[in-house]
Amino acid sequence: MKKLTAFLLLMGIFSVTQIFAQNTSLKGTVTDTTNKVNLQHAVVSLLRPKDSVLVKFVRTDQQGQFSFTNLPPAKYIMIISYPDYADFVDDIDLVAQPQKNLGNVSVTTKAHLLEEVIVKQRIAAIRMKGDTTEYRADSFYVGPNANVQDLLKRMPGIQVNSKGEISAQGQKVEKILVDGEEFFSDDPAVVTQNLRADAVDKVQVFDKKSDQAVFTGIDDGKTAKTINLQLKEDAKKGYFGKLEAGSDFDRYKYGKGMLNAFKGKRKLAAYITNDNTKFESLNWNERNNYGSNNDNMQVMEDGGIAIFSTGDEFSYGQGLPTSTTGGLLFSNKWNQDKHNINTAYQYNNLNVKGRIQTTSQTILPDTSFTNTQDQNFVSDRKRNRINSKYELRIDSTSTLKMTLTGSIVTNRNANSFLGKAISEDGKLINQSDRTTTNDGEDRNLLGSLQWQKRLKKKGRTLSFNGDFSVMNKTNDGYLLAKNDFYDKNGSLVRQDNLDQFKTNDEALSSINGKVAYTEPLWKNTFMELNYRFAFNRNNAERNTLERTSPGGKYENIIDTLSNHFIYNSNNHMGGFTLRLNEKKFNLYGGASLGSVRFNLDDINKGNNRNISFTNFLPNAGITFNPKKQTRINLNYNGTTRNPTLQQIQPFIDNTDPLNITIGNPNLKQEFRHNFTFSYSDYKVLKSKNFYLSGNFSTTSNAITNANFIDSIGRRVNQAINVNGNYNGYIWSRYGFDVFPSYNLSFGFSPNISRFVNRVNGLENVSTNNSYGFEVSLGHWTDKKLSFYLNFESRYNQSKSSIRPEAVTKYWSHTSYANLSLKLPAKLFLEVNSEINLYQKTALFANNSNVYLVNSSLKKTFGKSDKLEMKVAINDIFNQNQNIDRNISTNFITETIRQNIQRFWMFTIAYNFSKNGKPTNGF
Repeated sequence: MKKLTAFLLLMGIFSVTQIFAQNTSLKGTVTDTTNKVNLQHAVVSLLRPKDSVLVKFVRTDQQGQFSFTNLPPAKYIMIISYPDYADFVDDIDLVAQPQKNLGNVSVTTKAHLLEEVIVKQRIAAIRMKGDTTEYRADSFYVGPNANVQDLLKRMPGIQVNSKGEISAQGQKVEKILVDGEEFFSDDPAVVTQNLRADAVDKVQVFDKKSDQAVFTGIDDGKTAKTINLQLKEDAKKGYFGKLEAGSDFDRYKYGKGMLNAFKGKRKLAAYITNDNTKFESLNWNERNNYGSNNDNMQVMEDGGIAIFSTGDEFSYGQGLPTSTTGGLLFSNKWNQDKHNINTAYQYNNLNVKGRIQTTSQTILPDTSFTNTQDQNFVSDRKRNRINSKYELRIDSTSTLKMTLTGSIVTNRNANSFLGKAISEDGKLINQSDRTTTNDGEDRNLLGSLQWQKRLKKKGRTLSFNGDFSVMNKTNDGYLLAKNDFYDKNGSLVRQDNLDQFKTNDEALSSINGKVAYTEPLWKNTFMELNYRFAFNRNNAERNTLERTSPGGKYENIIDTLSNHFIYNSNNHMGGFTLRLNEKKFNLYGGASLGSVRFNLDDINKGNNRNISFTNFLPNAGITFNPKKQTRINLNYNGTTRNPTLQQIQPFIDNTDPLNITIGNPNLKQEFRHNFTFSYSDYKVLKSKNFYLSGNFSTTSNAITNANFIDSIGRRVNQAINVNGNYNGYIWSRYGFDVFPSYNLSFGFSPNISRFVNRVNGLENVSTNNSYGFEVSLGHWTDKKLSFYLNFESRYNQSKSSIRPEAVTKYWSHTSYANLSLKLPAKLFLEVNSEINLYQKTALFANNSNVYLVNSSLKKTFGKSDKLEMKVAINDIFNQNQNIDRNISTNFITETIRQNIQRFWMFTIAYNFSKNGKPTNGF
């Protein structure tokens, strides 16, 4: 292990030395031969002679001067372009003369050229089409087998950080669209890391309007920064697949087998995997290539698609997992894409074991105490799921979309807890030894229906969106607990022993829908009318039983811990929105009014309770675009939050005997006022950007908690209504190129909050403030070295009114780094790190810092690099832990969750294809 680490380090030092030994420069001044003036903002581009691929470009400054630095020594074609002027083309040799000064470079207007002179038109590498910036992918050089993320790093105005997060023109990219195919997720990091760059024809950056605005043609001011990838046609034909296996020849191993065959728009795919190195052995790209992740897909009018992907309990978590997955997929489009069907079956089996350690401080009016808990768990979950989607384009004005998903999930888990509470003076208050087990099964059926219709008059539309769900959940398990309680002198005063069997059966169903109608009122002014309904039903029965005698059967029902409720809710809402769309700004305002009725039927006690709430939801906003690259947004909306069944039903759950939750049938509805703003200003070609956004919300009748904690550390929780809660944040970032391809950015992000609750009958006001400062530097190149560095410091402060002298203050620091080196002989070295540092406090005095460093060395073989071998080290310093600190009301908590730590892995992968190209970057 030490020899391998030393070898990787030496290779990195060698490559860095070679890079900085070969830099050259080129400069000059662009001048008009006719008027004898220097030209500002002229585009000076350097192309590679053998294939005319763009290497780098700059714009001239106010004096007409331009400069290139850090250029590799080579021969180039230089092109100078300026509106109404002929292109100036010249050969540049930076091998013989590394530091070259061209002096004045004269260009001529087209009007003064002789008639026999032909000006050759060149397709620009970057085009501005209205509000869309379009990049021609082939004009930006990337190495063999590069992915889209490598391509985006070469494009002016686009930044990619170490986590794969993408910013374009100063704003975070929220969506990735892929033209015409349903193979991908719209998650920006996922798609760009796994889609091959050579499959892309064009990259388009724009502000995508909301789906409703796209359909109706009425701009509602809601946009999302979006990148659309237009694929080359030959990237969509044939078949492709992968065989991959890896092991450390001891404990860790994984394997994958995948095949995707397609003809035209018909697709057949299958995969099977087994892995104990991570929770989901398929990456996002593979799940969409060989499986199905299209539950939330939307086909756009221009043929592009957007997929809103979400993870589930089988794709993330903590602990040590063993995962087995498999799937089959069929999809097809026919009759000029009027019909579109997508059906998939998936199998998942996830077995996890692990440990969670929690330390928390509870602040009371006259004292405080510390709780520690050590949890060990094991779980096994299996899922069989089938989902299907059908789309019908009825005619040019209307479409119909239906989806149906069914699944059966079985789970088994066991948990053991060892905990204790310690007073301020170090005395034992209580200790607990608790074990829980649970076996359950969930059966789910969900469906949706969407219909959209454009009417004859432009802007007049009618649409319906509806969905239904039927869910049945059953589970049962055991609770064994021994709880000891002590007095102030440390003497045992009470002991509770629990031996109970618990059953839980739930039958849930719901139907929801929305009808919307839009009507143009007069020029640039529109109105939308909508009606929403929702019907929900939950039949929930819980029973807790104890033994009839020691060692006997569990037959005695504990009435106070058993209940049977039927919970119904009916919601009706009608609303309107008025919109004014002008060239540089648009305004909107509206409101919705309706009522929701809850009915709670207590079957065991024969009681029935009805609760009604009136919902009023106002909204308003303005978007102002003083110029194309500047945008200002101001928005307000009011929302209500109604109590849940678990908050109002009066039953006791003693799963954790030291933390009991009871219901509050007198809860009121809460109302939240929410204000947001944003300002963005960017200069694409200069790679400069500034972005500022913020949010502030305040809540009336906020639903919060009342805690009663007795002298022996037991806590009873109940939901209550309070006033005075608020929270707000500001996020800002300024970025620019300090040198060509070296981007520096700074960020500032303060947060404030005020939270009211009750502790032992007293009102407690908690104020939590934090201030974050961030700086990052990135450099990406098609040559040897690319890197990204990010560092953030955050100061955290919290205090509670019931103990104003007990103030919690600490710094936390987070750093990310990524280094990529392209070495000779098709070798690729990559090192990435994540470092988290927490300042020690009186409560958290132990070392909780994490230094996570990973490294890999990869080699590809063959002309097309289909075969790859890689040696990787995960968590070199054996530090991987999931640490989380949380400050909430009068509780301060630090949780450490077990994760996979250091291991090494040898991997071999073979990719095969015919015509088609997998969306993978090897």
